[in-house]
Amino acid sequence: MNFNNLQQLVDRRGKLKSKGTYSKRTKTITHRVWHHSLTKKNLAGSDAESFADYHVNTLGWPGVGYTFIIEPKNLINTPNGKRARIVYANDIDRRTYHVGNSNQFSLGICVAGDYRYDTMDEATLASIAELHAALVKDGIGKYDKAHNEMPGYSWKACCQYNYRDAFDWKGSKTPVKPQPAPDVYTIQEGDTLWSIAHKDGTGGVQVEDLINANPGIDPTKLQIGQKINFGNAKEVIVQPDNDNKDETKPSNSGDAIINSIQKTLNSRYKFDLVVDGFNGPKTKSALIKALQTELNKQFNKKLVVDGKWGAKTNAAIVIVQKGAKGNLTWVLQAALYTEGYNPGSLDSIFGKGTETALSKFQKDKKITADNKAGKATFTKLFAA
Repeated sequence: MNFNNLQQLVDRRGKLKSKGTYSKRTKTITHRVWHHSLTKKNLAGSDAESFADYHVNTLGWPGVGYTFIIEPKNLINTPNGKRARIVYANDIDRRTYHVGNSNQFSLGICVAGDYRYDTMDEATLASIAELHAALVKDGIGKYDKAHNEMPGYSWKACCQYNYRDAFDWKGSKTPVKPQPAPDVYTIQEGDTLWSIAHKDGTGGVQVEDLINANPGIDPTKLQIGQKINFGNAKEVIVQPDNDNKDETKPSNSGDAIINSIQKTLNSRYKFDLVVDGFNGPKTKSALIKALQTELNKQFNKKLVVDGKWGAKTNAAIVIVQKGAKGNLTWVLQAALYTEGYNPGSLDSIFGKGTETALSKFQKDKKITADNKAGKATFTKLFAA
C-alpha cells in the first residue's frame, strides 16, 4: 500500500487503548470521511492515545473510531519538509465507529484540532494532501466528505477545516456549514449520549440535558433507530460583543466546552455567569464557588462561598481520585480543561481520561504525579 510508505506515518495498530475488536467490513470503502477532534490542536490530549482513551472509556467503543489520525502538534522531518504525524490506528478492513450507519463503507480520518478556532498549518495540510494522494493510488475510497456531509449528521460542527484546499478537489471549494441541531434525532451505529452531546456543535448541550429532555431514557442502552428528543435540550444564544472577553453578552463564539462549563455552572449553582465560551477570571471564580459549595454540601466544611482561593478553602480540600463520581469530580474536570488539560469528557466520572489529564497537569506543575487531586493540585488549578 502506498500510504504505508509515507515518512510521517506511524503504525499504532494494536497498541492503542481497546476493549474488544471492530468487525470486518461487509462493503467496499467508497467514502473517505474527514473529522476533527474538537480539542485544541496543541493541547496535551490532542493525539491518538487520548482519543482512544476517550472512545473506549467514555463512549464504550471497541477502540479508537478512526483509521488514521493526523497530529499537528507532533511534527516529523521528512525529505520533503516538516509533516504532521499520521497515526495508523486500525486496519483498513475494520468497520470502526465514526459515521453511524455509514461506517461499513466509510474510512474515518481525523485531524486533531478544533478548527472552529484553530488555524490549519502547512505541515498538517501537507500530511492531509499526501495521505489523500496515497489512498487514491491505493484505490481506497472514491469520494471525500466531511462528517457533517454524511447522512444524519448535518448538525455536526465537523470537520470545519477546508480539506478541499489540501488536494485536487473536483467540486465546490466551499465547505457545507453545520445545520441547527434537530428537534428529534435518530440513533445510528456507535452513537451514545456522550458522542452526541460532547462538544459537537450542539450549543453546549451536555448529557444531563439530553437525559432531562428524554425522561426514562437509559443512556447505556441506546438502540439503532431509537428516536431521542433534542429540541428541549438546545439553548438559545445571542450574538457577541467581543471587546471584553469575560464580560460580553452571551454568544456562540469561543470554546464550546468553556461555553458548556459556564452553562452548567449557571444551571447547577444558580450563578449569573455570562455564557460566552471564553475562559477568564469570572469563570475561574465561579469554579471556585462551585468547589466551595460542594465542600460545604458534601463534607459540611462551612466555607464562605466567595469564589476566592484562600487558606480556609485550601484546608478544606478533600482527595478526589479514580472512581470518584459526582459534582466535585466535575469541578476537577472543568478546572483541568480551563488550564489546557482535556479530560476527554466532563461526565462527572473520574475515569481514564481524567486520570491522564491530571497526571500530565501534575507533572507539568512539578506536583507528585499520584493521580490524586489533593491540596497541591487544587492550589495550582485555582490559586495562580
